Order: sequence, then structure tokens, then C-alpha cells
Amino acid sequence: MDESSDKNEALEETDEEEEEEEEEEERLDATYGYKRAPAWHDSDDERLRISLLGSNKLKKLRKTENEDVVSGTVYERRLRSQHAKMYPRPGWAVPPSERHQRIRRGSFDSASDSDDDVDLNEDQRSDEDRLDLLKSTYGILDQRRQHRYLPPGEINLQRDLSGSKLGGRTRQAVTALQFHPNAQVLMSASADKTLRLFQIDGQDNPKIQSVFFKDLRIRNAAFHPSGDQVFVTGRRPYYYIYDVQAGAIDRCPEILGRTQDNFQNNLQAFTLSPDGRYMAVRASNGHIIIVSTRTKRWVTDLKMSGAAVSMDWSSDGKFLHTINSEGEAYMWDVGQRDCVKRWIDDGAYGTTRLKTSPENKYMAVGSESGIVNVYDQSVYQPDLYRPKPLKQIGNLTTKITDLWYNHDSQLLAINSAVTKDAFKLVHLPSCTVYQNWPTARTPLAHVTACTFSPNSDYMVVGNHLGRTMLLRMNHYAL
Repeated sequence: MDESSDKNEALEETDEEEEEEEEEEERLDATYGYKRAPAWHDSDDERLRISLLGSNKLKKLRKTENEDVVSGTVYERRLRSQHAKMYPRPGWAVPPSERHQRIRRGSFDSASDSDDDVDLNEDQRSDEDRLDLLKSTYGILDQRRQHRYLPPGEINLQRDLSGSKLGGRTRQAVTALQFHPNAQVLMSASADKTLRLFQIDGQDNPKIQSVFFKDLRIRNAAFHPSGDQVFVTGRRPYYYIYDVQAGAIDRCPEILGRTQDNFQNNLQAFTLSPDGRYMAVRASNGHIIIVSTRTKRWVTDLKMSGAAVSMDWSSDGKFLHTINSEGEAYMWDVGQRDCVKRWIDDGAYGTTRLKTSPENKYMAVGSESGIVNVYDQSVYQPDLYRPKPLKQIGNLTTKITDLWYNHDSQLLAINSAVTKDAFKLVHLPSCTVYQNWPTARTPLAHVTACTFSPNSDYMVVGNHLGRTMLLRMNHYAL
């Protein structure tokens, strides 16, 4: 078959597709224009033919692997659909006439992991409930303000069974989980060399994109704070940057500008500054490599005593905190390339993890013994060399491998991946561990990754089997 025949066949398929997508077009019209007629119709769109194989950024718009040419109108629909997946319309933007059509029901299991409970989200509130909110002397904002303070004692979690689809078909460990900073999109990375993006809607959680890195077993991945890129690393001297919008992959063969004498062959341990300017890479011999995320070039090396075992940024991105296995912590002013404070962790034995909370309210330090020390802001005082923790948390008895905070620093998740089900939630500032979750029936296994959504209405947990658990946090889900 010659090229012209191929294109004619493709155009016939496009015409059939246009008919099939009428319903989708009506849905998009409702989404973007609330069912109003368009202000302008361009007939050239119907005659325009666009190849989806012409560039990498257009390949993600295909419905099938062999699809090539589409019309201008289909191309526009695909672009709208892709944008709607990445940036779904928030609840406050839904017209009242549509709210009753958006009721979604899903099965959840509660903190006791039963499958009988059903949870309703904000779109499912009845008109009477909404009127009650409006009639309240506090108002909606005050209702939200009342929900702001998380009580200790028991935590109200519900397992969303739709989250079982998030792991894909892999049986290899989930190595990284993170929510997009500006959208209800979850990034999941796995040791099967695949990066996946899901839209979290609490119902189907459709997969938006899937990227396979044939020469990189993914050990770490993180969104750039802008949300436009995902940095992907492993036990290799190179790393990848995935452009979320364009669907393009940029391979960075090495840390540019750094001398071969200090060649770094393992980039898996990295963290991005909250302001998006820097990428810090944990290297050997006490070196911390600072790389510009804009130019991808080496900026400087920070050198501490002993090999760094963990590092984390301050919430403003100005300071980088590092710690060695002897519990000696450093606070670096990255702009000045200078250490501005050193201090010793209480106990100072077999330190494994350090994590700062949003707004720098707390500092948590984990150890080989399973102890987690939680410090308040006094740990940042320049002249305090041996600060005392608010509390030592001893609920785990094996090596602390990970620490995570939620968005408002009221929850700290602590984990030991070396032991099955060794995962706990700590209430802050009381520093008490929630006893009602997880339960003996919660299928955690060896937890390898965890993340909270930007407003903490969801928590996601991944394990060594490649399975992912989605949990609704009812305190934050108004």
C-alpha cells in the first residue's frame, strides 16, 4: 500500500472517529463553556490535517499506537481532553445545575478495613446540607477552619478500593510517590523502570501517562515544584527529566561542569529545593552536590564530616540540612555556600533519616534502632549544639527508612521498610502515635513509599510488591 492510500485510510478512520467523539465533544463543551454555543466557528479546522507522529509531544494524543493523521477538530478535542485530565475543574467551578450530575459513589473500607462503608465527597452534599452551611453563623470558611486542627487519639481513614488500580501490573517495588503540586495527579515510580501519572478522582483514577526508561531502574523520582517536570534517577551517573506537558524526555548524561576527579556514578539520592532552583545529590566522602535545575550544571559541593546519610531542604529553599550516621547535623546556607549551624542528635547512634516539616515547624530524625526524635524550632537556634527533642517515638524497633509529613505538619508518617507492616502515623504536636490505624488487617506489607495530597485529603502508600493503597483522610475532606 502506497503512502497516499495509507493517508486516505487514516482520513476515513478520522471521519468515523469524529462521529464517535460527538458525545465527548458535548462533554467538553459543558466543561469549558457550560453548554453555551461557541462564539466563533472556523471551517478551516475541519480541513486541517495534523500528524500525531510528527513530534514526541503529539504522540501522547493518539488513541491507538498506529494512529497518525487527524482533523483539526479532533486535534482540538484531544488537546482539551488532555488538559482536562491534567488540570481537572475544581469543585468550586462546577455550576449548580451540574452538581447533581456529578454524584460519584465508591466503596471504601474504614480504619478497620471493612468493605461496607460508603463515603461521599463534597460534590455529593445534598442541597439541604449546602443550605445548612450557608445558614451557619460561621460560614463555610469557618467550617473549614474548624477542620484545620487534627485531634489526637483516633484518626479517621477510609481505604479507597479504586486505589488498587494505581500500581499497574508490576510486581516490583514502588520506589516513589508524589502528588502534583497544582493538580489532583499522582506520580508513581517503580523498580520496573516505569513512571506513571494518574488522575485521582476517587472513582476510576485513570492513568494519564506511562513512561518506560529502558536503561534506568528507577530508585527515586520527584516533581519539580512548578509541576512541569519530573526528575528521575537511579544507581547510574545519568538521570532523566520528563516534561509532563510536552511528553518529552531529556537525558542528562552527567552532572555538567563537575570534574572527572569527583565523578559521581550514583544519583539515586537527590532532593529538589522548594523554590525549584537547586537539585541536591548525596555523594560519597561527605560531599553534597548542588546542581542548577535550570542549566543542569554543577553549582558547588558542600563537604561535611563523614558520609551524609540523609538530607532535606528548609521550606523556603534557602537552607539544606544534612546528617551523618553519627548524628552530626549540618545546616547549610546554599546561597552563601557556608555551614551556618552544627548540632548533635540526641542519642546520636546509627542515624538513618532526617526530615524537616512544612514551614520548618518540626525536625524529625530516625535511627537504626527504630527511634524517631521529634524536635521543635529550637533546633535551629545558632548556639544550641545539643537540643532536646520534644519526644522520642519508640513504636518501631527496626531501622527507620523513611519519614513523611502532611501539608500542615499535623501528621508525621514513620516507616521501616525492612519489617512487614512497620508503618505508623504520629500526631503533632502531641507526638502521640495513632493506635487505631493501621490494624492487623491492613495489607501494608513492606512499605517503600508514601505521600500526602497537597491538602491532605488523600494519603497514598506503596509497597515492595508493587501495590498501592489509596486512603481518604476524612478530617481534611470537607
